[in-house]
Amino acid sequence: MVVKKILISQPAPTADQKSPFATLVDRYGVEVDYRPFISVEGATLKEFISQRVNITDHTAVVFTSRLLIDNFFRLVAETRVPIPDSMQYFCIAEAIALYLQQYIVYLKRTVFFATGSVISLMALIPQRHSGHLYFPVVSP
Repeated sequence: MVVKKILISQPAPTADQKSPFATLVDRYGVEVDYRPFISVEGATLKEFISQRVNITDHTAVVFTSRLLIDNFFRLVAETRVPIPDSMQYFCIAEAIALYLQQYIVYLKRTVFFATGSVISLMALIPQRHSGHLYFPVVSP
């Protein structure tokens, strides 16, 4: 069986990004098609307000991806809700926790991260602080 085309379900890399699929093209002469199958769009301000969620009632936020961080802080900026400095952030991986530096001051006492799996994240939450009211940021 000879493979002539490969379909990759992600956006095509830009010229400055290195793709592991470029070596396949060079080495084997296959054609690679990039087509993003999944498109995640953030909730609109109207949708968020209609759910009547008050972010300041929660004391901790749970993130599982960078896109969710971007959408969360976009909604916070649009609603003009001040996020208290005492808010704690739980992330699924260290890379996502470091991405939070774009939006908050990164402190050891406010940002916690797991090892990359949902199971380790769920084990981390009651271990750290069980008295918090958590706001899980999720994608549909």
